[in-house]
Amino acid sequence: MDTSITITLLLVTLFFVATKGAANQSNVAQSLSTSNELQKCENGLGTKCGHSIYQHVFKAGKEVSNECCSRLITVGKDCHDLLTEVTIVYKRLPEKKAKEIWHKNDKAWDDCKKSVAPSPKGSSELQNCENGLGKKCGHVIYKNVFESRTEVSKDCCSRLLTVGKDCHDLITEVTIVYKHLTEKHAKEVWRKNDKVWEQCQEE
Repeated sequence: MDTSITITLLLVTLFFVATKGAANQSNVAQSLSTSNELQKCENGLGTKCGHSIYQHVFKAGKEVSNECCSRLITVGKDCHDLLTEVTIVYKRLPEKKAKEIWHKNDKAWDDCKKSVAPSPKGSSELQNCENGLGKKCGHVIYKNVFESRTEVSKDCCSRLLTVGKDCHDLITEVTIVYKHLTEKHAKEVWRKNDKVWEQCQEE
C-alpha cells in the first residue's frame, strides 16, 4: 500500500487510540495488540495487491484483479478488515466517511468471493486456458508451481506464453482456492508462479 502499514504506523495508531480513549477506538487497540498480525496480512497480500485493494477501498480505484482477489480470499476477512480498520484510525476519518469505507470494504470482499469460487472452475475462460496449455504442459507447469521443481521444456514455455499471463494466474488462483492453501503456502505458490513465467520469457 502507498500508506504502508509499518511498525511505525502501528505505534502511532496505538498512541492515538490511547490518548483519545473513545469506545470504538478501544476496540481497535485490542485488534492491534501486536504487529505480527498486521505484517502477516500485508505479506499475504503482497505490495501490488495490497496497493490495488487500498486504492479500491479508499480511493475509488479500478476493480480488483482476479489474482488479487485470490490473495485477499486466501489471507481472509479478518486480515481484510484489520488493514482497513488500521487505516481508518490512522487517517482519523470522520464517522460518515468511515461508514462509507466499511461499505466498500465489505463489497470488495463479497465481489472477490464471487470472482474466485467456485464458478471459475468450470468457466469457459478457464477451459480455454487449460486447452491452450494441453494436458502434458499443464501438468509440468503445475508441478513447478505447486510441487517440486522440474524443467519446463521450450515447447511448454511456448504454450504458456501463448495462452498469456492472465491464463497462467487464473489456473493458479483457482487451484489455490480449491486446495484451501494456508496464507504462507499460497504466498510461496504465487512466488513460484511468477518465477515460472519469468523463466519462460527468458527462453
